[in-house]
Amino acid sequence: MKNIWIINQHAYPPGTSNWRRHYDLSKELIKYGYNINIICGSFVHDKRTQILKRNEKFRLEEYDGIKYHILKGMSYSNSIIRIISMIEFMLRVFFYEKNIQEKPEVIYSSCPHPFNGLTGLKLSKKYRAKFLLEIRDLWPETWVAMGAMTEKNIIYKIFEYIEKLLYRKADKIIGLMPGIEAISQKNISPNKIEWISNGVDLEEFDKNYLKEPKYKFSKEKYNILYTGSIGIANALEELFEVAKELEDTNIEFHFVGDGPLKEKYIKKCFNEKINNVKFYSSVKKNEVPSLLKEADLLIIPIKKSSLYKYGLSPNKLFEYLVSRKPILISTDTKYNIIDDAKCGIVVEPENIMEIKKGILKLKNLSKNEQRNLGFNGRKYGEENFSITKLGEKLYNIIKIL
Repeated sequence: MKNIWIINQHAYPPGTSNWRRHYDLSKELIKYGYNINIICGSFVHDKRTQILKRNEKFRLEEYDGIKYHILKGMSYSNSIIRIISMIEFMLRVFFYEKNIQEKPEVIYSSCPHPFNGLTGLKLSKKYRAKFLLEIRDLWPETWVAMGAMTEKNIIYKIFEYIEKLLYRKADKIIGLMPGIEAISQKNISPNKIEWISNGVDLEEFDKNYLKEPKYKFSKEKYNILYTGSIGIANALEELFEVAKELEDTNIEFHFVGDGPLKEKYIKKCFNEKINNVKFYSSVKKNEVPSLLKEADLLIIPIKKSSLYKYGLSPNKLFEYLVSRKPILISTDTKYNIIDDAKCGIVVEPENIMEIKKGILKLKNLSKNEQRNLGFNGRKYGEENFSITKLGEKLYNIIKIL
């Protein structure tokens, strides 16, 4: 039995977070006879909650044969404390790892930030294990794209050095974005790079799809649904302007989720009398599928950003695909799954008129045409993004390391 350590500050146990990529993939790897230990932090980023009690330094839990080593981590709400928490997690892993009984043959280091990668690299050397590097966000490019710093900044230079070191030392590089092979332009062999996107557990999705939805929408309306975070990164501002222009129609917009800008948008809609917009509290991961069936159209607004030059892999995209509903996405990336799946429309991001035209075009399709778009998405999702198929792909990568 091959032992794999997955190192990711945000790979939380099931039920604590809506993020479950490594839980799902680990369940698949166990089917092939692997033994999985996941090392994660205690502060749940997407829920802003703590898993551990105040006096706990760590906790070992097991779910479906996967061992979770949850290490105490500080709570944070701003970028400075968050960076400190990244370093804290790295140091805690180094102090804790000797307590794990099954020594690794593969270190699978998933990188929402570079410190996870450095941790994995050091431990792979210590145990002479293969080093699998998963790229989730492009550092330090992310900071530049967000306007936090320039390429001349000393911190940028340091992180760029770390990035190149990790790429060079990794035995394999996995990216979540469809255009990840383009990083071969950074003097990396294309043979070293693999694409494993986020995905969906079809069996669980279909079971939850049949349940009673937490919120019900009027059947007299054409219901447009957005699920997820309501924050700066989500390009929602234009949707409220679109809603304002479509007030004289039977179109209704539904926003299910929470985030730092939610109250601002609620006040905006109240003050500007945008009455065809409804807000709801966030739902649990297993409540999303039944909610999607209430919609006539699912929408994914994306900001204009160089961050997306390698494509997109938001979790909601794959749930939307298999829900059998048409999808509208606003993005300018050339790696576009919606076009490939023929399940909806792609429009220019942050463009109010283009988003409005796209919505009306989809609304005015016949019921049969709308159903066909939904079926196309389901078929494409089943063929390409089921967790079973993604797990098999990961297994085939690991077995030849």
